[in-house]
Amino acid sequence: MRTATLVGLLTASATSHALKYTVPTSLKATAVDCVYPANYTVSDFTVFTDVVDSTKNITSFSFADAGTGINTTCSHNSTSKPSSVGTNRWPCDNSNVSFIYQTTGIAGLTLVEVACPGSTPQFEASGLITPNLTCTNSSSASTCVAKQSPILGEFDSFEPAPPS
Repeated sequence: MRTATLVGLLTASATSHALKYTVPTSLKATAVDCVYPANYTVSDFTVFTDVVDSTKNITSFSFADAGTGINTTCSHNSTSKPSSVGTNRWPCDNSNVSFIYQTTGIAGLTLVEVACPGSTPQFEASGLITPNLTCTNSSSASTCVAKQSPILGEFDSFEPAPPS
């Protein structure tokens, strides 16, 4: 009995340290057997900027969350549609993941992952990384790639999903 109690406490302790946010009790009660997003990797992060024709601009990378089993490609170009109307949030190929990339304000790459897809109410985990870029410039374009790949990120925010 003591061993089972100790294992249970260690498991709970390990879980609480892995998450950088608090999961609401109401979600814990309804989302049974849910794996909450804790950390992720971004690989092959690239930004192409055309000086002459902004419709050629592209941001792309691969996203992976080993805990939830998501592996997807993410990109933004002139034909991309935001995941929420009036936002600069872009969907990845897996609809449970989206991103915001900005170079002003809070600069960096924010990743957003739906927690416990299908649960009600719906929550999202998010986290920000700031890729260190090396750029190759010409008179007509710039290509920047992350110096490190993969980049490890942690989800440190957990909020209700905005209405769709």
